[in-house]
Formats: sequence, C-alpha cells, structure tokens
Amino acid sequence: MIVKSEVVERTIRTAQHIIHKMPLDNQRSGQTVLFNVRGIPKEVHSEPIKDLSMTAEWVIPEVHDDRKIIFYIHGGGYGMGDLVSSRALISPIANYCGLKAISFEYRLAPEHHFPAPIEDCAEAYLYTLSLGYEPKNIVMLGDSAGGGLMFAFVQYMKQHRYEMPCCCVALSPWTDLTITSETYNEMDRADPLLSADVLEKFAEDYMDDDSPLNPLISPVFGSYDETCPPVLIQVGDKEVLYGDSVRMNEVLQKCGVDCKLEVYPNMFHIFQLWRIKEAEIAIDFIDDFMQSKFALKDGDGKFETGEKLV
Repeated sequence: MIVKSEVVERTIRTAQHIIHKMPLDNQRSGQTVLFNVRGIPKEVHSEPIKDLSMTAEWVIPEVHDDRKIIFYIHGGGYGMGDLVSSRALISPIANYCGLKAISFEYRLAPEHHFPAPIEDCAEAYLYTLSLGYEPKNIVMLGDSAGGGLMFAFVQYMKQHRYEMPCCCVALSPWTDLTITSETYNEMDRADPLLSADVLEKFAEDYMDDDSPLNPLISPVFGSYDETCPPVLIQVGDKEVLYGDSVRMNEVLQKCGVDCKLEVYPNMFHIFQLWRIKEAEIAIDFIDDFMQSKFALKDGDGKFETGEKLV
C-alpha cells in the first residue's frame, strides 16, 4: 500500500528523536526496527553466504536474470547497518529490477576504523567474481555512507587494477566527511533522518586518526577518469547530504565520467526505502539506468520482470 510521504516523514522524525538519544547498540537495533516497518516484497527471499569472513547473504527475487547482480553496500554512517535493515531498501529494488543482490555486513565503527570497510568490499567483490559473474554484469549500488564507500571503493579498484562493474548507483551518498557543505546547516532541521551533529560523530569514529581529506574517506576529493563506470546519483532536496551529491556529480563530470544527478523535490534522506509514490518513480529510473548500461555492454536489451512490484 502506497502512503503519503508526509506521513512517513513524521514517523521517521518521531522515531529518530528517540533513537539518537540511545547508546550506539540500541541505535543500531532501533534503526533496524524503523527501517523494517516498510516490510519486504513477498516475492523476495534471502539465502546466507558462508564463504566470507563477514556475515552476508543473497537477496533473491522470484523472477530474476541469473547472469546479472547488484553489489549492494549499505549505509548507516559507518557505525550502523546490518542485513536485516538492508533488506528494506535492497529487496524492493532487486525485485523491481529483476536482479539478485549480494548484501554484506562490513565492519563498523567505532569498533573498526578506516580502511576496514573498503577491505571488506574488496573481499565481497572478489568473491562475486570467483563465482563467475562478469564485471560487465555487476551493478554497484550504495546508499548514504554506503554510497560514499562505493565511490571510495571505485578508487581502490582502480589502484588495485580490479575490473570495474557495469555501472554505479548512489542514493544520497555521504562523500565529504569534512562536514562543510552549506546544506549541513541549511537542511539540518528539514531532514528527518540525519543531522550534522550525528554525522560529525560518525565521521570522528570512522576516521580515527586519519584525515577527512583522504579521498578514500571523502571521495569527493578523489581523482577519477574515463575508467570510472557510469554513475547515477539520486538525492532529495531537503537532505543534509544534498550538497554532497551535487558536489560529487560536479567532480565526476569534470573528470569526464558519465554521471547523472536526479534531484527529488521535498524528499528526505533515503526516501527510496519507503512505500511512497516518489520511491516508485525513483526505483523505476534506477531500473532504466541499469538496463540501459547493461544493453550498452552486451546489446541484449532489457530484462522484463513483467509488472511493478515495489
């Protein structure tokens, strides 16, 4: 059932007012409960992966293209996020796009610091390649901190000469841990999910003694070229991370990367997670973007799932 975005926004704001006052362990479980209010499509199930050093799973729609996958990197400020909370976002996207997704729990701060999550991404990516998936058939998708981590990992991949995926999708990526964009202040009260104070604490815990100017921590300061896969960035215009998305798009385009920025009016952080009309529209655009890039790689066109399943 589709609900009004205003109702969802009020629910998030009320819950986050409580969650942000909790100790970190309780914040983690609170976020999982909040996100799973959305539920997952009945057509999707998960299967555990036991071949990695971290907890991981496949998210599998009933109807999917066995050749292609989504490599999903969850958000949570580098300090929160697990498989259960991740399903609320990746399940409807995987279901609508007709693709199975690999989802994994990279190490979190403050127990673990940079570069642990990047190393975990590398382990998971090499694992997918070991299963026979071709890079041209892999879409990388990250939300919030996971979107920033995705861009950091793209730089890591270039440094280590990994084959790049077909394309990348970033949902409200956190790309600048200096926390200096004007929208951190301008949208601090407008964004129901995130605030500058919360992000400053997450950044401090993740970086430890390293610098926020390190491009593997703040990928907006990174160097990119034509070897970078095509990118789609989606963001709402009332997010504290709105400025991060705009700047990341500018950086990528100046470096010659095929990058598209979609801005959704009056939308809040990771609105794609919820059962709202705007999420349906955004996920449809994600599907169009993925399928168009797949078609450019192998010329076989779009894999049809048959109906809207968001």
